[in-house]
Amino acid sequence: MNKMAFIVAAVITMSPLTLAVANNVQPANKQVKQTQSNQPEQSVQKTFTSLINAVEQNNYNQFISQGNAAFKEAVTKQTFTQVSGQLAPRLKKGYSLIFLGNLNQQGYQVYLWKLTFKDSGDDILARLSLKDGKIGGFWLN
Repeated sequence: MNKMAFIVAAVITMSPLTLAVANNVQPANKQVKQTQSNQPEQSVQKTFTSLINAVEQNNYNQFISQGNAAFKEAVTKQTFTQVSGQLAPRLKKGYSLIFLGNLNQQGYQVYLWKLTFKDSGDDILARLSLKDGKIGGFWLN
């Protein structure tokens, strides 16, 4: 294994507490409470829900319908079908969402969610990029 991959793997397996101590930052004693202000705008949540539903239902046309030209070109039906095939069974068993926040990156508003599945498998970080009401990107990691 090369050194870079090992470092990345080591960082991923560390807890937030370990990272905070390693960086000489004191961990917070209180958790931030989720409030309505920590939620995305209703239109953003609707777009996100539409994308997740499209993946669950293997509906390619619904998935790309709100995308900009670059998004529509980048997401092929074959790629979408592969991702949907992997995730649809897990989505159908049930999941919960936690909105994590948003970022301003290169002219896009980027929204982040944590998907936790009822099958107790790995969580997924979902990232939705929007600009002028159009989807510029959607990643499930």
